[in-house]
Amino acid sequence: MDRKKVVALEDRLPQLKKERKQKANRRFAFYASVFFLLILVVVYFQSPLSKVHSVTVKGEQIVSGVKVIKTSGISNKTHIWDIRKKAVEKKIESLPTVQSATVEKKFPNQVLIKIKEYDRKAYLQKNGNYYPILQNGAILSKLQKGKMPVDAPVLFGFSKSAALKNVAEGLDTISRQMTHNISDIHYIGKSGSGDDLILYMNDGNKVVASTRTFVQNIKLYPEIAANLPKGKHGTVHLSVGTYFIPSDAGQESNQQDGQ
Repeated sequence: MDRKKVVALEDRLPQLKKERKQKANRRFAFYASVFFLLILVVVYFQSPLSKVHSVTVKGEQIVSGVKVIKTSGISNKTHIWDIRKKAVEKKIESLPTVQSATVEKKFPNQVLIKIKEYDRKAYLQKNGNYYPILQNGAILSKLQKGKMPVDAPVLFGFSKSAALKNVAEGLDTISRQMTHNISDIHYIGKSGSGDDLILYMNDGNKVVASTRTFVQNIKLYPEIAANLPKGKHGTVHLSVGTYFIPSDAGQESNQQDGQ
């Protein structure tokens, strides 16, 4: 029995040596791969390949992509691994037209910037020029000569930023259809009753409102207008209380007084 065991072990020695050699080779290949991978990483970080090759901007409508890239601080001298996404996004969101920004790094050297801009809600008329107003109340550069505002109400007489911001925020709460129904909004300022806004509607009505309650109350207009007598136009009051005065109410009152 002892001889058989000894012979069996001797027979297995070549196989054991072979297995040990294979394990050593695999271990060597693994360490060599890790070593060369580290060399490649170091070479990549130190080479021009790690510098930003291209920056793509998506979602821009008002602000130019060039301005977004310039504000981000990313250039062809920036190393891709040196970009701090949150810090760059914060820089881009400092632009008055940008509501939010997302920065994505794409291997090996590309950057994608996605932005969401504030909507254009109105135009401020000033000295014969028209300035787009965003939903956050920001005022953009005037429209080019010959261009007229057609997709949002025109604001007249606004000189206070707080009143402008209230109106812009109020317009942001209503539907696009409702916005298109407003022709222009006039700020009349010092009013004893607190009603400092007059809106002229494309449906023939006039709306008297207050900047203090505009955000809450302008949403009530569609329902009020839908319940007005057919063919009747007049003034809708939307401040402390909501009520409607027909356009011919004054005429009827004068006729009765004459009789």
